[in-house]
Parts: sequence; structure tokens; C-alpha cells
Amino acid sequence: MTNKLLLSAFLSAGLALSGLTTPAAYAADRWVSDVLYVPLRSGKGNQFRIVNRGLKTGTPLTLIEEDVEGGWVFVETETGEQGWVRSQYVINEPTASIHLNNANSKIASLDKQRKQLQTQVKDLKSENRQLNKELNKVSNKSSKLDKELSTIKQVSSSAIDLHERHQELMHQHQLIQTELDVLKAENSRLKADSRNTFFIYGALAVGLGVLITLIVPNLRRRKRYSEWA
Repeated sequence: MTNKLLLSAFLSAGLALSGLTTPAAYAADRWVSDVLYVPLRSGKGNQFRIVNRGLKTGTPLTLIEEDVEGGWVFVETETGEQGWVRSQYVINEPTASIHLNNANSKIASLDKQRKQLQTQVKDLKSENRQLNKELNKVSNKSSKLDKELSTIKQVSSSAIDLHERHQELMHQHQLIQTELDVLKAENSRLKADSRNTFFIYGALAVGLGVLITLIVPNLRRRKRYSEWA
């Protein structure tokens, strides 16, 4: 209680002193800090020994015992120190500074995540640009392949046409060869017929010559006979 009175008197004196020394032209808004240091005592009363005089606002405590009528609570710190403190300095929820610190920590974490996301977005944009370049290369290559395929198809079509034309010429050649063979056979037959005809004509000529040879002497004899008569 004495410490509280001393703290209030100190703050009042400080405010009065600041009001006397600060010119109005430089006046600015200020707030009193909400940080308190609560003493931890060995018993329920200000006459008991102070175990720890530095329990700062927001210090987490474990409640062991509570004297509702006397307004004291028996607590234990995180370091294992036990003692009594006034129940008016102990609350059931974290202080505003703790909430603020948690909020600031969360904001810092979110800001860190935001920066990480910005970095990821930047990396993704760079990767997207690279992918677009590769896609353009692939598209150009695809267009080139399409042209080559079209050329190959044209060549293939020409080759097919040539093959079909070749097959047609081969068929015509076979037909011509067959006709030639027929003509050769007919020529051979005609040659044979010609030789036979020539042989027959020769034989007839020889026979005719023999016949003439036989007939002419008789005709001469008859002529002589007629002359004698």
C-alpha cells in the first residue's frame, strides 16, 4: 500500500513539474505507463517479508490458494517462487499489454508471411515468364514440325503417285511385252509360211520346167513331121 502511495505521489509530482517547465507552445499528449511491480510476500500482510519485489505487470502466476475475505491470493511463479500478493493485482485474463504483444507478434508473423508470399509471387512470375518463353519455343518448334510434316506428306503423296504411276507403266510394259511376244510369234509363223510358200513355188517352178522340157521336144518333132508331110 505504501508503495502504491509513493508511486502516486511520484507521478503527481512529475506531472506538476512537467506542467511548470513545459511551455504551452510545445504541449503534446502523453500517457502514464501501465507497468506495475507487485511485491510477493511470505504472508498475508504488508508486514511480512518480501520474497520478490519485481513481479511485473503481465507476469503469469499459478493460483494455489485464495483468501477472498482478506483480499489475498497464494501463488507460484514460473521460477517456482511462492508467496502472497494482493488479489486486486491479480486478474483472470492476460493484460492488455500481453494482448498487444500477442497482436504485434501476430502482425509481425503475418507481415513475414506477406513478404514470403510476395517473394513466392515474384518467383512464380519469373517462373511464369520462363515457362512462357519455353512455351513460345515449343510453339515455334511445333509450327516447324507441322511444316516439315506437311512437306513429308507432300513428298509421300508424290512418292505414292510415282509408285502408282510405276505400277501402271509396269502393267503397260507387260501388256506391250505380251503383244510383242504375240507379234514375234506371228512373224515367225509368217516367216515359216513364206518359206513354205517359196518352197512350193520353187517346186512348182521346177515341175513346170520339167514339164516344159518334156513338152518342147515333142512339139519340135511334130513340127518336123508336118514339114516332111
